[in-house]
Amino acid sequence: MSLVSASGFIGGIKEYTYRGIQQLPLVLTSTSLIFMITTGSVAHTNMALGLGVLVPVYTFVVQGVLGFLLRRFFPDQFASWTRSTGDTCDLVSSYQTKKLEFYVKPKFDASSESVPSYWLMSLAFFIGYSLTNAVDNLTTPAQPSSDENGHEKRTTQSVFVIVATVLFALILLYVRFTYMRGCEGRGWLGILLSIGCAIIAGLIGYGTYSLSKKCGARSSDLFGIMSQILPAAATTSNPIVCASE
Repeated sequence: MSLVSASGFIGGIKEYTYRGIQQLPLVLTSTSLIFMITTGSVAHTNMALGLGVLVPVYTFVVQGVLGFLLRRFFPDQFASWTRSTGDTCDLVSSYQTKKLEFYVKPKFDASSESVPSYWLMSLAFFIGYSLTNAVDNLTTPAQPSSDENGHEKRTTQSVFVIVATVLFALILLYVRFTYMRGCEGRGWLGILLSIGCAIIAGLIGYGTYSLSKKCGARSSDLFGIMSQILPAAATTSNPIVCASE
């Protein structure tokens, strides 16, 4: 393989990885929607409604309120609290885009909008829901009649999910704020506001899981780990046909 072809191959991997991260909210939403339709899972229903309804409404309202207030009180810092536009930052590429190009430089113009972005809010919602789910699985005591091996397995899985979710979030945020710089605010004011709004979005994810659990939806578990604490009688095979004596 020549150096030219190797360079093109590496560049292609970088670009597809970059596009996957850029369009992650769409992937999460569509995946949850598919599972919601095919399995009727309460967990994926919550996730699909959260990513498809709650987060967009929350992002739209916050962008409008912050944009109004910041234009009024901090008009001289417009370049700090607005988000960059263009192929790098937009979740859905413009129809005028002719081809994929890795790391197209963000555009800084008057059409830029206020922070936060839907990308960051959707990720924060997903992380908030996932971590709350995993911590709840870890801390929920097993039923007295449950299998001890199942309880140990459930604990191990919960710890793994917590660690994996935190690492996943840190990697994505590092890529977002490093290689997509400007998409979450072009200055420190915008970045700090984005982080604050992301914390609230994470709390919305926490509240979504907590609400479904309080309403008695045991199947609100996104990872299916709670099945590890079912009593042994719940997993035993039952007769399909009853025979007369």
